[in-house]
Amino acid sequence: MKSMTIHSFFIAAVLSALVFLAAACDSGSSSSSNTPAGSATPAGEPAKGSGYYEFSLSIHDPATSNNGKFYQAWADSIYNKTDGHVKITLYFSGSLASAADVGEMVETGGVDIGWIYTSYYKGQFPLTDVTNIPLGGFGDALTTTNVLWDLYDKYDELKAEWSNYKVLNLYGIPGMVFASVSAPIDSPDDLKGLTVRTPAGPITTLLTNLGASPVVMAPPDVYEALEKKNINGYIFEPAGIANFKLQEVTGYITDMPLYDGAFGLVMNWDKWNSLPAEYQKIIESATQRSGSLSAAQAFSDAAAEARKIIADAGCTWVTVTPEARAEFQKAADAVIARWPEGIKKDNFDAAAYMTDAISMAKHFDSQLL
Repeated sequence: MKSMTIHSFFIAAVLSALVFLAAACDSGSSSSSNTPAGSATPAGEPAKGSGYYEFSLSIHDPATSNNGKFYQAWADSIYNKTDGHVKITLYFSGSLASAADVGEMVETGGVDIGWIYTSYYKGQFPLTDVTNIPLGGFGDALTTTNVLWDLYDKYDELKAEWSNYKVLNLYGIPGMVFASVSAPIDSPDDLKGLTVRTPAGPITTLLTNLGASPVVMAPPDVYEALEKKNINGYIFEPAGIANFKLQEVTGYITDMPLYDGAFGLVMNWDKWNSLPAEYQKIIESATQRSGSLSAAQAFSDAAAEARKIIADAGCTWVTVTPEARAEFQKAADAVIARWPEGIKKDNFDAAAYMTDAISMAKHFDSQLL
């Protein structure tokens, strides 16, 4: 009896060891598919080995917009250049994060990569938003992009504004313009009494000084606001007008670039650090200054195409006279002069910084001639 008990125990021990060994082998084979922090197996695809990464990218423009198409092509190129090891899935029209929330969501990891329009983040990007100074020399997307990268490389204070993210792209957009429903804006007096949608920033001060009531509003809300006559006009760039079909409810566009907004394509630091150096290098080769200039050029090309779309819809492009332009400039100069007062950074010469930025813009503009 005792012999049988020992024999049975021996057999049970052997069987247990075999089960443990099989489990260990199974665990070892699946360990190669452990996914780094922040990545996931692509939806609808079988589990893969280690070295495969999937990231979300939130953009508030629709998939059919120039920006939607540009970043979809960019994501596709990253996928191809990494032989499918890095997959970036785009979420359009703010479906994953609104334009005003995407920055915080990237920072906290709710979104992996986000497309940030700095004007929606009051006080967070004051030095970046030097390009928002009205009629201060920022009206060309490529010029503004080069200025932003020169400033980023030169001023640690500007770089600090973006320190919560891995900066992929940083670039300017085509010049913002006045648009109105029922009457043209061809002189400062035409703004008196109007309610005008605008991004935040110095442009709101200019509008207020000229007798208008600025209303900060996200692009998807502008069409309905115009239809309901809650606003009389808006400030936008041409491609954005076409992207959101605002030409359908717009009568006049003033052909005078006011300023350039700034966009950043940013990535969560943990997600960035989860990538091997070889994939980081591939992404950086398609972003940074060169990638930002590509984004700015694509935006400029779209704006040029949008001008025709807007005109074909029956909108009138208004050309201001030199005299009216001088009046606009005089009003803008008062805003420009006070811009440094809004920069609250210890031991930082905001006036010198602004002068430097404007000088850079003149330099890059001269290269375009």
